[in-house]
Amino acid sequence: MHETMVLARQLCLLATAIICVYTDMARGKLYNGVTLGAAAAGLGFAWILDASVPGLPNMQAALLSALAGAGVLFLIYLSGGMGAGDVKLMLAVGLLAASWRFTLMALMYAALAGAAISLGVLIWRGRLREGLKGSLRALLTLKTRKDPSTPTATIPYGVAIGIGVVWAWLEVVAL
Repeated sequence: MHETMVLARQLCLLATAIICVYTDMARGKLYNGVTLGAAAAGLGFAWILDASVPGLPNMQAALLSALAGAGVLFLIYLSGGMGAGDVKLMLAVGLLAASWRFTLMALMYAALAGAAISLGVLIWRGRLREGLKGSLRALLTLKTRKDPSTPTATIPYGVAIGIGVVWAWLEVVAL
């Protein structure tokens, strides 16, 4: 039964990533029903897997993993750098992965995917120089833009997170 539950948890993780990539690209939203439902599923999987072992190791791993993933993005959210849906998606990823190493790897790959997507968008819109200057300013000052009334080019970061999750899964689990 243990192997079946682990497989189901991994399938739920991949399904969540794929659904969120689709909804973020198609509608520009990450739906609470998906992200919070997946987070609840992650807690459920941990609880079921801990039913036969003392000390709740799966629940502890899931919560630590969720804190690692969502905690990092929550700080970016507080500075205005991303939406709450992205934070909730990483919370779900952490709870489903139940591995802080996997979650941080997915987050790193999401950052790489997000950078590539951002560069593509900036080049496509002819705003590469402006975008790079804004990114450097954000890194140095921890402010997302100098004037909140100016329009900014945004990307659907749920897509980058989904890519990061699948990339990490392929590296860690599938291979």
